[in-house]
Amino acid sequence: MGRDWELREETGTKILRLNRELDAEGLSSLEEVLTPLMTTPKSRVIIDLAACPQVTSEVLRLFLVAARRLETQGGGFALAAPNPDVQRFLELSGVAKLCRVLPSVAEALAAVKGDDRMERLAQAVLALLARAEAREGV
Repeated sequence: MGRDWELREETGTKILRLNRELDAEGLSSLEEVLTPLMTTPKSRVIIDLAACPQVTSEVLRLFLVAARRLETQGGGFALAAPNPDVQRFLELSGVAKLCRVLPSVAEALAAVKGDDRMERLAQAVLALLARAEAREGV
């Protein structure tokens, strides 16, 4: 646990709660904790913004990098519980179009868990298609 953030796990999803606006030192600390999570395949991460009064453009860049890496590795990423000012900044900056932004951690958990259900469904469909192709070839 850090002064600027807290990390916990709930139902296989890492939840990183930001406790205040991050300065350069805090951003470095956040990068240190996020980097291993971004490199773990199929990792799910939620950034809880409920206690964060505002975010900087550098933090937004880090969120975008995390979202891209996690989602390309079959994981999930969401921002949760931003206050109205942070929500507005996410929308104006375009981040809200590129990352999932949900009103609560509970909704974010459901969204990233839904990614797992979709992955399992896709795998089941591929298995059925493979069986059908095998039968046609017989």
